[in-house]
Amino acid sequence: MHEYDRAVADRLARRAVEQAAPQELPQFAMTAEAFHSTSPYRRLMVGTRDEPLGLGLETVAALLSAAALAAAVQVLDHISQQAAGRAVETVQRRVLPRFRRRRREAAAGEAATTGAAAVGAAVERLSAEQLAEVRLVAVQAAMRLQVSEAQARTIADGIVAELATMARGPAGRDVSEEEPDEAGQ
Repeated sequence: MHEYDRAVADRLARRAVEQAAPQELPQFAMTAEAFHSTSPYRRLMVGTRDEPLGLGLETVAALLSAAALAAAVQVLDHISQQAAGRAVETVQRRVLPRFRRRRREAAAGEAATTGAAAVGAAVERLSAEQLAEVRLVAVQAAMRLQVSEAQARTIADGIVAELATMARGPAGRDVSEEEPDEAGQ
């Protein structure tokens, strides 16, 4: 597993918990802190009834919150891997042919710029197909932690809904839309 943005993981998981187990919201911050401070290996182990997911939590009530956090982290890891793969493909398709024609220094600079732009675009806006794939990843991640299929689907729906909301930005606006530069006017 790669590093992930804790704030984004918390945001995705909180939305899922709002839908799947709203009674867990008051303790969500505590659960998230315990989750993030636990090693990735230990997070994936199913704990005992007294210690769900091995997070040191005393109550089973936090199980859905922990499962939502695990699913959110898995989704972020999946999105990151997909974006990296698309960036490599973009670099290979657009830059390598130029590399053969131009000096080595110029091609290397373009590859870095093109790759960074591809990764940013992939994370900002996901297609319906990508959201469906992410939903499947979230359902599978939650079910691996012994969450019922119905609860896993609800967690996944919350994560996907939050990803779609994040991509649209405030007031339903698409974040990829250009804003006028007030400083330049």
